[in-house]
Amino acid sequence: MTSATDKKRQTVYPDMDPLLMVLLLVWSSGAHCETTAKADIVLLVDDSGSIGLQNYRLIRSFLARLVSVFNIGPDRVQIGLVQYNDDPKTEWHLNTHQTKYSLLMNTYNLPYKGGGTNTGRALDYILHKNFKSNVGMRADSQKIAVLITDGESQDDIFLPSQNLKDAGIEVYAIGD
Repeated sequence: MTSATDKKRQTVYPDMDPLLMVLLLVWSSGAHCETTAKADIVLLVDDSGSIGLQNYRLIRSFLARLVSVFNIGPDRVQIGLVQYNDDPKTEWHLNTHQTKYSLLMNTYNLPYKGGGTNTGRALDYILHKNFKSNVGMRADSQKIAVLITDGESQDDIFLPSQNLKDAGIEVYAIGD
């Protein structure tokens, strides 16, 4: 049975993915709700110099709220995280944190580095290093990349974005 709210959401946002809707709800309202979807999500976080330490603290807080929404586990949602500036660096893989607590503790402790903004290189990196079965990607899960950035890339993002899409990975960008 479909509720009136669900019908309204389907009318206003007919093509919106349910996981994206959860992400947007968390981001905009701060509400707490859990999802039991099976997904592999790689968060791609810009920690370039243009972010600044104060904004980076806000990003970490946002990431913690985002993580807290999901039912984390090997049969539910797995979250990997890559930070990037001039060069991307995997902070943790999809299969590293099996509990929400572990994931949250590591989210709060992410270091800020600074540097340039090579988003294209970072998108290519997650395709080849993070969306792989040997680091936790599951064949039967939804694959999602969430890019969090404050600005324009210093390199090309079109081809790396297309390669992710061609590999069946949904890419969502949250930016300034």
